[in-house]
Amino acid sequence: MARQTGIIRFNGRIGGLDFYQSEGVDMVRNKTGPTTKQFKKDKAFENSRKASSDFGTAGSLAGKLKRAILYMSCPALNPYINSQLTGKFISVLAKDSIHPKGERRILYGDVSKLVGIDFTANTNLRSTLGRLPHLSEKEKGKSFTFDFGEILTPPLTEAAGSRPYQVIIGLVALSEDSEPTVKWQESGMMEAGQGLSDLGQMELSFETPQSQKVIVGIVGIKFFDVVNGQTYTLKEGGAIGVVGCFK
Repeated sequence: MARQTGIIRFNGRIGGLDFYQSEGVDMVRNKTGPTTKQFKKDKAFENSRKASSDFGTAGSLAGKLKRAILYMSCPALNPYINSQLTGKFISVLAKDSIHPKGERRILYGDVSKLVGIDFTANTNLRSTLGRLPHLSEKEKGKSFTFDFGEILTPPLTEAAGSRPYQVIIGLVALSEDSEPTVKWQESGMMEAGQGLSDLGQMELSFETPQSQKVIVGIVGIKFFDVVNGQTYTLKEGGAIGVVGCFK
């Protein structure tokens, strides 16, 4: 690489040279890396093409799950959640032993790796609730039960303290071939200090069974402040995460 010193400075590619700026300094270097045609056609890049294909699948699934969460009235999401989800889905797809690299599918991967994902930046659902509720499948691909009965303590975070709260439960039916199907509901308002076990079992169902899809179970929590009889949702202290997956 070399510095550009002339009166006219270039930016971009000319022939075999790349003109660019680094930390305010105009530089030039030989063009590196394969051409687009080489990457798409050359056998030397076959493994790279396959890895790129799986990465694209993981990125698409990450975007779908993120958009599904936005359907819910939930706390603010971690701004880096898309890249973190992509990494998780790559690890899920890597466990698909049926399809070749580059054609892997979520339905054949290890979806248990999604359990425990937190979507919020500064809070952790497991520590906020004390433990994750148990998610069970009541009717294949359609009806699911969130069991809070064994969570005897009230939720608590440093930011929210001990305040009134509301629990969100959600189901996301996820696949590579279509937009996710989302179902969600909110509990009634829970008093400050009230144990989560009072929620008991909450059931949530799709209208029709979701076949050939991964079902992701979501739980979230929002805290509230009450001022002069008015209830306000706190911007901080809430949490939302994955508590179970079925396929």
